[in-house]
Amino acid sequence: MAEAVVKKLSAVVLPALLLIGVYDYLTNFESNYCNMTYMYETPEYIPIPLHPDVHKQFPHYKLYLYGEGTKSYDGIPVLFIPGNAGSYKQVRSLASVAYRMSVKYSFHFNYFSVDLNEEYSALYGLTLQAQTEFVHASIKRILKLYQTSKTSSPCSVILVGHSMGG
Repeated sequence: MAEAVVKKLSAVVLPALLLIGVYDYLTNFESNYCNMTYMYETPEYIPIPLHPDVHKQFPHYKLYLYGEGTKSYDGIPVLFIPGNAGSYKQVRSLASVAYRMSVKYSFHFNYFSVDLNEEYSALYGLTLQAQTEFVHASIKRILKLYQTSKTSSPCSVILVGHSMGG
């Protein structure tokens, strides 16, 4: 008898729970406040040559200039540092939005990004140390690029670190 009651009860309760779940799935929407980033020109990742000693010490790391359209070293330098196992190409979203917003202003940003070979920097301290030294060499190289520009040379670089390890 108890078994029959359990079967009848589950025959009613389980479909009711299923209907409640389907109803909630179809009607309970959260507002999406995220905006997509759009590019109106082809993104380019231009390799920046480093001193041979730096290249020898860090053969798997690279420095890139992100660009859409014209390339000149007359903006405010920004260096994007990807996080743990991150890609240098993650700079695209941030740089593209900044590029669109700067159209309204008399200044703009030049975005650089370091390729740290998508290493797991959060898991091993020596990797993080090597990446820190490479970023330091990259900052020096970025500032040297501006010494040849026609505008005044910046004395610092804005750093943007992404996620764990950046």
